[in-house]
Amino acid sequence: MKKNKTSFYKTGFFILLAGCLLLGCMTLILLIRGNYFAMFKQTMSQDSYDYESNASYIQRSTQFDMLPVQDTDIVFVGDSITARFEWDEYFTDYKVANRGIDSDVTEGVYNRLDTIVSQTPEKIFLMVGINDIRQDIPQETTLSYYEKILDELMEALPDCEIYVQSVLPVHTSTGINNTAVQSLNTSLKALAAQKGLPYLNIYSSVVNEENNFTYTVDGVHPTGDGYAIWTEIVEGVLE
Repeated sequence: MKKNKTSFYKTGFFILLAGCLLLGCMTLILLIRGNYFAMFKQTMSQDSYDYESNASYIQRSTQFDMLPVQDTDIVFVGDSITARFEWDEYFTDYKVANRGIDSDVTEGVYNRLDTIVSQTPEKIFLMVGINDIRQDIPQETTLSYYEKILDELMEALPDCEIYVQSVLPVHTSTGINNTAVQSLNTSLKALAAQKGLPYLNIYSSVVNEENNFTYTVDGVHPTGDGYAIWTEIVEGVLE
């Protein structure tokens, strides 16, 4: 009887220990996830965002400056959503350059257009703006820089086909409201029409009925399935 009682206590202890470990692991996961999204949403500790203080901008833009000047078929331009896909490995029939930089904003893209123009591309696919929203940059400022980007590209590359791509949605867990993304996309569509440029509505193809982005793990960057939808739209244009 005593032996059974001791065995019972031991079993209960191990169950309690396993439960505590499981609870600790779940808490750690939630803390890590919460900290990531807090970092994503958090703005710089200054009155206005300075894109030049972005370490990724310095790293990537200085790399672009030292790369050889060459003719390309396609240049993909944008932030980390563009930067984190291997466009050249997917579109193997074309000479492709990736000009995406993590955390970049429209002002940052505008001030590095020389490394895009120097590639003399036949086509440019532009997607930028989610970090403007994240950094609370006023939409009128974003649109002003976006228009400057388009005007400079059209003047420097009159034969280039420039595609204005909608900004992708984010997952609601990021704390960013997709209505702000939709508002920017509405303005970008109107700007593209004003300039006589094609507009690619990627947003509607990757958002669900609840206006949420589910093709993602971190809430922002697409998974392979998300990029597959995007590349299919680009393929349709190329064909």
